[in-house]
Amino acid sequence: MQLIQISPIEAQQFILTLEGMDYRFRLLDRGNVGVFLDVYYGAVPLLTGILCLDRVRLIRSAYLEFPGDLMFVDQQGFNHPSYKDFGNRYLLYYLESGIDDGIGI
Repeated sequence: MQLIQISPIEAQQFILTLEGMDYRFRLLDRGNVGVFLDVYYGAVPLLTGILCLDRVRLIRSAYLEFPGDLMFVDQQGFNHPSYKDFGNRYLLYYLESGIDDGIGI
């Protein structure tokens, strides 16, 4: 399990190298609608418009050839993430494939 550094910014992008491959991620907080995640391998979209919920695996589909999963965890309760507390209250984790997350689900 690896903590991914995110900033308390409403819309952001970041790149992670996972198992030797670069993936690009976009996070967007749409206010009352929720936080959404897009995942790209290079310029190819793997998943777009994933609603980010507390302690719910975001990828969940091995057929997408993504090497693991991602999950938000609220450090102060069980609320869904909001950009205002990214990196502090709401942490984003990368979960390696085949490893139990061990973070409360």
